[in-house]
Amino acid sequence: MFKDFFLFELKLRFRSISTYVFFLMPFLIAFFAVSTSDFGPIGAGKVFKNGPFALTTIFLQLTAFGSILIAAIFGPSILRDFQEDTYQLLFTKPISKLAYLGGHWAASLVTTVGVFSGLVWGAMAGAFMPWADRTRLAPIHFWWYLQPFLSVTVIQIFFLGSLFFCVAALTRRIVVVYLQGVALFALYLIGLVSVIATNKLERFWPSVFDSLGLIMFQNVTRYWTVVERNTQLVKWSGEFLYNRLVWTGVGFLALLAAFVLFPMSAEVLGSRRSSKHAKEAREEEAAESGRPPRRFGVELPRVTQVFGSATTWKQLLSMTRLRFFNIVHEVPFWAIALIMIVFVLISGHFAGRSNGVEVWPVTYLMVAVVSGQSGLFLVIIGALYAGELMWRERDVRFEQIHDSLPLRDWADFVSKFLALTLVETVLASVVLVCGLLSQAMEGYFRFELGQYAKEIYLIYLPQMLMVILLALFLQTVLGNKFVAHAIVVGFFVLIPVLYQYGIENRLYLYGEITPYTYSDMNGYGHFVRGLFWSISYWISVGGLLGVFAVSFARRGTEQSFASRLKAAWPRMARLTPTATVFLLLGGTSGGVFYYNTHVVNKFRTAEQNRHRSAEYERRYKKYQRLAQPKVTAVDAEVDIYPERRSFSGRGYYTLVNHTDKPIDEVHVTDSRESVEDVNFDRPFRQTLGDKEYFYATYQLDKPLEPNESMRMNFRVAYTSRGFKDGNERPEFAYNGTFFDRDYFPFVGYNQSDEIDDPVRRREEKLAPLEEMAAPGDPYYSNINLFTSDSEWVTFHSIVSTSADQIAMAPGYLKRDWTVNGRRYFEYDMGSTRINNFFSFLSGRFSVKRDQWRDVKLEIYYQPGHEYNLDKMMDASKTGLDYYEKNFSPFQFQQFRVLEYPRYRQFAQSFPNTVPFAEGIGFIERLKKPDDIDLLYFVTAHELAHQWWGHQLIGSQTQGSNMMSESLAEYSALKVMEKKYGEDMLRKDLRYELDRYLRGRGGETRHEPPLVLVQREPYVWYQKGALVMYALADYIGEDRVNLALRNFLEKNRYAKGPYPDTRGFVAALREQTPLDLQYVITDMFESIVLYDNRAVTGSYVETPEKKFKVTLKVSAQKKKADGSGNETPMTIHDLIDVGVFSGTKEHLKRLNLHKEWITQETGTFEMVVDEKPTFAGIDPYNKLIDRNPADNLIEVEKK
Repeated sequence: MFKDFFLFELKLRFRSISTYVFFLMPFLIAFFAVSTSDFGPIGAGKVFKNGPFALTTIFLQLTAFGSILIAAIFGPSILRDFQEDTYQLLFTKPISKLAYLGGHWAASLVTTVGVFSGLVWGAMAGAFMPWADRTRLAPIHFWWYLQPFLSVTVIQIFFLGSLFFCVAALTRRIVVVYLQGVALFALYLIGLVSVIATNKLERFWPSVFDSLGLIMFQNVTRYWTVVERNTQLVKWSGEFLYNRLVWTGVGFLALLAAFVLFPMSAEVLGSRRSSKHAKEAREEEAAESGRPPRRFGVELPRVTQVFGSATTWKQLLSMTRLRFFNIVHEVPFWAIALIMIVFVLISGHFAGRSNGVEVWPVTYLMVAVVSGQSGLFLVIIGALYAGELMWRERDVRFEQIHDSLPLRDWADFVSKFLALTLVETVLASVVLVCGLLSQAMEGYFRFELGQYAKEIYLIYLPQMLMVILLALFLQTVLGNKFVAHAIVVGFFVLIPVLYQYGIENRLYLYGEITPYTYSDMNGYGHFVRGLFWSISYWISVGGLLGVFAVSFARRGTEQSFASRLKAAWPRMARLTPTATVFLLLGGTSGGVFYYNTHVVNKFRTAEQNRHRSAEYERRYKKYQRLAQPKVTAVDAEVDIYPERRSFSGRGYYTLVNHTDKPIDEVHVTDSRESVEDVNFDRPFRQTLGDKEYFYATYQLDKPLEPNESMRMNFRVAYTSRGFKDGNERPEFAYNGTFFDRDYFPFVGYNQSDEIDDPVRRREEKLAPLEEMAAPGDPYYSNINLFTSDSEWVTFHSIVSTSADQIAMAPGYLKRDWTVNGRRYFEYDMGSTRINNFFSFLSGRFSVKRDQWRDVKLEIYYQPGHEYNLDKMMDASKTGLDYYEKNFSPFQFQQFRVLEYPRYRQFAQSFPNTVPFAEGIGFIERLKKPDDIDLLYFVTAHELAHQWWGHQLIGSQTQGSNMMSESLAEYSALKVMEKKYGEDMLRKDLRYELDRYLRGRGGETRHEPPLVLVQREPYVWYQKGALVMYALADYIGEDRVNLALRNFLEKNRYAKGPYPDTRGFVAALREQTPLDLQYVITDMFESIVLYDNRAVTGSYVETPEKKFKVTLKVSAQKKKADGSGNETPMTIHDLIDVGVFSGTKEHLKRLNLHKEWITQETGTFEMVVDEKPTFAGIDPYNKLIDRNPADNLIEVEKK
């Protein structure tokens, strides 16, 4: 009998069109993920698209997110007999439970494995496509495809399929099967949110119990290099092995539960469910027909029936009420809602956290989190119950009675839509309450109900209604509930894919509204108009889908598409007025949207912008080394119009010819399309004016002689008109304008406008991006790192803004005045020269003022964001004190921090002025003593740039970014150390190490040593911080600081040739003892990795009441190349060993010293005064160790 059930189910499956539709979905996704550069989870870089890491990632993610397909196969296989009422006949036959359940389950397993084999075939086919980027593809290794498919996909199918099958067999309801899928996905999301928010670096147990395997795989491959990702499969060991065993075991338990608990009894199977749905059917019939249902088998007296419009409206209200309560009375609905509430509350608890940094749960943050995290649940509920409502009558075999009732098609459809709308509105309100509860539980009571209401009811809820209308339309037109569910899911997966392929016009992407960001400084600001018209447009389109759905309503026994199409025409004719209304609304809103985004503003896709950058390079790269004068002075008058999100400006540069030859032609790049006019204080003529690529050349009648100067006058402006389809310039806001030098003319060819992504460059048929010049290059040594068209400049500006705002620019305020309702501010740097790196800001600020010695300190902030002002002041004072004492005097008389809207998320150091995003630090909240104080660190880092970047500028050669960013990181770490102590930095250093090791796996070129770093932020930030801090530990903080002081004194305000890393390393070596010179070689000039491990640890109590600790360690040292290939090295290194008391999170140092490690294993004895709990090697992670978690071990008493 097993064979009969198995073959029958298998043949039935492979005769169904849905099986082949399901197969195509993973096939196509894997196909495009491998064959194209834009699509898939791998993205850019050097990782092979068909390598073992990429294939495992693709298979794992698509299996996890394709769980709806697994549910759609396993669930109906056991439910079909109950839906078709054949179970009553089957169960009278002598069939065994094992044969019945086993046959259905095995056939479902084979079908699902066949469906998901599309991943293998799609990925393999994609590798052979002629358009595929051959540099991102490896030769075909069949085991790379088969191993992840077996170890990831098949095991996942077995586990999920068994669970779905068990639940379907025991509950006999497909909606409960889908609920189970939602619950599993929610558990994964809860784990993911908690892992990301807390950024726990030890993730063994979250990995083992990750039901979908995504956290587990990310953890196992966390520090894999490019070469490892391209050659290694995940080994069956550690977290991977335990995870697979755990969830395979859960799958077997589910099968055992199904076999033990499944009753082969017709009475038990159907009695309660049948009676419940029979009651619902009677109530629905009564509501639709307008007469009361039977009670106790008695036909109630009939009355005269009237089927006019009043009756129709009563039916509509009655059906809406009935269907709404039918949904909310169901256990599955409340189960999904409960899961959503738990998930939203947990997400609210972790709102805004990253890398262990806590923040205050301000309303804009909480609204974004609770709406974003609950959105998936509302989409699922809307799509799922749209299917249940559309198929309810057919599922209980009531459709013929239903279809014969005197109920208008539109009333039937609208009642379903309204019922779902009420459901979504209730859930949206629950989400709102969850947001308030989350804030209250976090001790935050500044509730902003208005903002909640706008976000939830005016933006969030309409998007859910779009989903409902699409789902109802698909469920009506298609003849398969599960295919419709899959298409709804596929539709929302497809939209991000379309973006990546250049289809970015939101007029064509269903339900896509203009992107927006709420800011405490600016509210919804300039996003309001785009939101209103895009939401109006898509609601109108959804209304049209509803009209089509009504026209194709399923009534009667004729269900073929041809017969329904024939019946649709007369219905459509009756609905023409309604369709016309939606067409007018959609046409009007779509027209306004199109006019603003395509006529008033230029619409360009990311691909078009990339083409323009490529063409700019093709046309004008030849001028890159053309001799040009340098900017030595800037004088500007800028008028900011916050209410219009616009500005205009005029001014001049002083240009000096520092070459040894006359210059007769000046080239100008207009990177931001803002330069309106350029002229000179001598006769000239324009020889090129390329408006398309914003490049112009000017022939001077009289050449500019060597060391001669001239004035270049300019006019610049940016005017915001209407609204855009995304890509709104974030620099300009009603409150919080912040733009910089990019909006002013750039003299010469601007290399920063080039495409730097290697993949994109190949697509544009551009040569590989040039390597930065080596230190000492005769040409680039005379160009500074930040502004290749400039030298140190004098700066003067007059800035105007609205009467209620403060305008700001670098320099000292000379005067301010008001004329004609506008405020004017004059700033002048006097004789102090600055980097030609300036910004202009305007906002309605409150100001906190303080002073450090003769330096004025000011923080310009949004009222209500006072949480951390004192801390920012303290960081500024501590930083100024440390930097002046150890490096050089502060060159300015003021230091200012200014808050700007969170449309961008960074802080940036301009001369004596630091714009600071409202989302970084201003709402930080330290709950525990060992929480990472990001705000303190960032403030100290940006202040340090006043030395490293505004006193010292390196040449435009390899390694110069280290002399800016690495030194700012080191300086900030030292300020943090003065504030919180060395022991508190252990967590900071561990996070720096984590980010560096992860960054190596995403390398797009090759990893360089620190002294040759080019475009690798993870090297100059994270590795630079670790290396500089470790060097100070090895040779002493005073020696490092003396080297920095000497190097800075020698190169402060240097002009060409600018300093490079040769002189910097020489300064460090000068202060480093001979026996520690290897430290500089390993850390700065090479890529050296360690694998230090505490093997065993024990202690005994001595007669003197002290504790003798014995620690056995292992230490290995390797040298890596730029791709991550490692070569063992002989170890002869000085490394920390130590003993601690306390917990692993709160260690108390008892003994910490350095030992020379000359063998791969060694044993050390230390005597301490307190009872020890931990001992280890390199416990503070000062060395680059790929397995830092095993450096400490718990010591045991002998």
